[in-house]
Amino acid sequence: MSEERLKVIPFFTGAKTLEEAIKDRKGVKLLWLEILVNGDINWEDYHKEEQVKIAYEKACIWYTKFRSMIQAYTGRPPLETKRGKIDEREYRRLIEVLNFVTR
Repeated sequence: MSEERLKVIPFFTGAKTLEEAIKDRKGVKLLWLEILVNGDINWEDYHKEEQVKIAYEKACIWYTKFRSMIQAYTGRPPLETKRGKIDEREYRRLIEVLNFVTR
């Protein structure tokens, strides 16, 4: 688990590995965004970790709603299509992270 390269979480929390991110409260809160923009990691391999499974589901819902925008910014492989509610208050953080990964 420690060999995976995170793109977003290290910048915001200092956690350099997925294992560190899962142990960090802020890292767990950002995990769905990491999954959303980081297509280099096979996230399904980590579904045994409950935090990853929950964050993956949330990332899929956001991906389904904002697929075109996320593809344009990240070019990540598609996530599963999942319907669900999103918290519109988190939209600003999504935009911040998309801008961050394109720099």
